[in-house]
Order: sequence, then C-alpha cells, then structure tokens
Amino acid sequence: MTTMRLFIYDHCPYCVRARMPFSMKNIPVDISVLSNDDEATPISMIGVKACPILEKPDGSFMAESLDIVKYLDQLDGSPIFAESANREDLNAWLKKVNVLFKKLLYPRWIISGVGEFQTQSAIDYFTHKKTKELGSFSEALANSYALIKELEDELKVLAPMIHSEKHVNAQLSIDDVDLFGRLRAITLIKGLNIPKEISAYIEHFSNISGIPTFYDVAQ
Repeated sequence: MTTMRLFIYDHCPYCVRARMPFSMKNIPVDISVLSNDDEATPISMIGVKACPILEKPDGSFMAESLDIVKYLDQLDGSPIFAESANREDLNAWLKKVNVLFKKLLYPRWIISGVGEFQTQSAIDYFTHKKTKELGSFSEALANSYALIKELEDELKVLAPMIHSEKHVNAQLSIDDVDLFGRLRAITLIKGLNIPKEISAYIEHFSNISGIPTFYDVAQ
C-alpha cells in the first residue's frame, strides 16, 4: 500500500487527533507541516485553508480530523477507539477553558519554533488573523500570571474527571483523541502547575502516539 501523507500544523489540536492513530496502529505515514500562511496548498486539496488533510493511497484527500481518525481506525477491521461518551462534565469543561487556552497559547505558538511559524510572513499571518478573534497578543502575554493561575484552578477541576492515565472514560475512546489533542498544548506554558493525573495522562498518550510534548521549549 502506498504510504499515506498527512498535512498538519504542529500546534493544531485537530491535527494531533489525526496523527494519533498512525503510531497507535502502526500505520506508515509521511507528515508534512504546512506554513501557516500557505493558503494555496490546502485550498488546492480540499477547497479551504484548513488542516489536517489526509492524502489517501488512491490520491484522494480527506479533511475533518475525526473523520480521518475513524477512517484510519477501521482500516484493519479492528477499531481501538470506542465512540465518544458525550460526557456533559467534560464537554462543559472544554467549553469553559476554550478562550483561556487561546489567550495563553496563541502568543506562545509564534515563538515556539514549530514548523508552521518558521517565517515572519507566517507569524504575521497568524497574528493578524487571531488578533481579530482574541485581542492583543502582547496584552495576553502581559497577563500571563493571572491566566496561568486561572488555568491551574481549572485543571484541578479536570483532574478527577480522568479515569486513568490510559483513558479519560472507562475505555479508550474518541474522547481521548480529543482531550489529548487539547492538553498536549498546555505543555508549552512555562511555569504551569499540571496535576499529576493530567501530567501522567499527557505523557502516556505522547508516548503511545509518538507525538512529543513541548516541555523542552515552554514559553
């Protein structure tokens, strides 16, 4: 079978989702990190600027992270991810911290060294676009102390929701694909105190998915 190719942004939680099944199911893949200001490449594949994008063995393209996960998981006829439990507590928590994550992470991604921000034009593109959504990056960075404290309080709420380091529910599921995709990013936040339950969960999924954390380059 021709090796599939996955186009990603390293910072993107949806791209983390799509990457996870490859190592967890021993599926060969070539990973390509697109520059954040490259509109032409993704538009030529799926008609919009978005990642992840999977190039399948037949040369066709697939978008939408969870569609990619389900496609990969079912290739061998032995899926490993149960359906989402649609937990109200977990969904409410993720919704509550959404803007907080963005305030802490958007200004840090552009100085993190990830592949999509290797040029000034890519940094400028992202900054211009996300400033419209979030407000000033410099203001968010200046408010880091209060934002980090707020996130630490929220992580204390999340910790008891995690069943074990191996799955957030009673079994491995799509909820783990979603949660690790989001939690991996917080390892970029220097000085953040992460509860041991969450830290163990992040490390476990980093190890089995082959997707590294950002502790070494935390900002």
